[in-house]
Amino acid sequence: MRRLLTLVVIFALTLRLVNAFFIPGQGGDLIVSDMKGYDRAAIALLEQKPLGVHTAERYLFHPLGSDTYHPPGYYYFLAGVYAAAGHSHMAVRVTQAFVDTLTCLLIYLVGKEIFGEAAGLLAATLAAVYPPLIFYTGVLLTESVTTFLLTGATWLLLRCLHTRRRARYVLLTIAGLLLGLSIVTRSALLTTVPVVLFWLLSVAERWPGWSLAMRYALSLLMPIILVIAPITIRNYQIHGQFIPISTNGGVNFFLGHGGSERLKNTVRNLPEAWAEGEIIGISSRTQPEEEAYFYQLGWEYIRGHALPTLRSLPGKLRNMYWASDYWPASDAQAKILRSIDLVFWRFVFLSLSLLGLLLFRSQEQRRAALLYLLILSTAAIPLIFWAQPRFRMPIVPCFVTLAAGTAYALYRRFTQKVELTLEGIAS
Repeated sequence: MRRLLTLVVIFALTLRLVNAFFIPGQGGDLIVSDMKGYDRAAIALLEQKPLGVHTAERYLFHPLGSDTYHPPGYYYFLAGVYAAAGHSHMAVRVTQAFVDTLTCLLIYLVGKEIFGEAAGLLAATLAAVYPPLIFYTGVLLTESVTTFLLTGATWLLLRCLHTRRRARYVLLTIAGLLLGLSIVTRSALLTTVPVVLFWLLSVAERWPGWSLAMRYALSLLMPIILVIAPITIRNYQIHGQFIPISTNGGVNFFLGHGGSERLKNTVRNLPEAWAEGEIIGISSRTQPEEEAYFYQLGWEYIRGHALPTLRSLPGKLRNMYWASDYWPASDAQAKILRSIDLVFWRFVFLSLSLLGLLLFRSQEQRRAALLYLLILSTAAIPLIFWAQPRFRMPIVPCFVTLAAGTAYALYRRFTQKVELTLEGIAS
């Protein structure tokens, strides 16, 4: 089994390195939109220079980064790569190839903890060849990093069920650290914290009592708080306001409720055509003021369009959990991704994950509940904010693992029936 796992890991890395070096359209032409913002912010952070932003605060400086629009975790990741390899997008792609290969190994460990070694190996194999996981290692977006961090935290949470009490505290602390890092990389993952606590204290095992429950909760929550706190302090020093992580919630709320790119640019006073150097300070609002105004516009739309808002919810869920529009893939890449997803995502991962609810054994159900709860926690993203299919990438390992566990359960039932049939014939 170890040899097979080694082959899977080598194959996963090979596919991701091929993606980094040879797939067309993954060079500088993909450093656009959010990717350009991440890139510029990382360079400014590395050089310890103020980053010019597109709001009333023209030139801000803070050693942890001057821009508060995005969660800063990915800035730090890019700055670390640039510090080691220079300003190289290829170095980022190669690093993310290794990171996502480690994610495949973690998926094996998660599957092994819940369903056994064979199911874990199947899950790792599926993850190794799944095209969207491979594709996102090649662009400057948070997907590969957040997927790795959340999957690592998931494995540690499952692993702590098999350890002694003192070791359990250590594993919970490390899991909390990884969760905290995932949250400061993608703030929407804050929704995972309450479901993880619920699973840990009520589902995974029997209620441990108030004393142990508080210790477990503190072991998990303290590192999360300690990771987020410096970002919150940074935001207060820059803006003089309490902003836990970032200021992009308002615009995503606005885009999810009546907003559009054109209206967003109108609010920001952006002309239809502009050069990069001309947009510094073009908005009269600070980043927190802009965020608050976008929230206001979103709420105004909801109040005036209550029924259309309710009717739109199924479509938003469908867009995030069913569609396969993987921005910023080129047309050729998107065609391949959509074609493969028709089989992989819709008819393997989704279908088998749901079927598993009926097939898993009692102990498997308690452990698999963590994966189902993590999936459920992300539903807040399309229901409250604007979302697109790539936002589901951090929980793709949950679907992959559940699908592999279901396939193994079906195989187990089939072999049992065959054995019973053979015994009946022999008798």
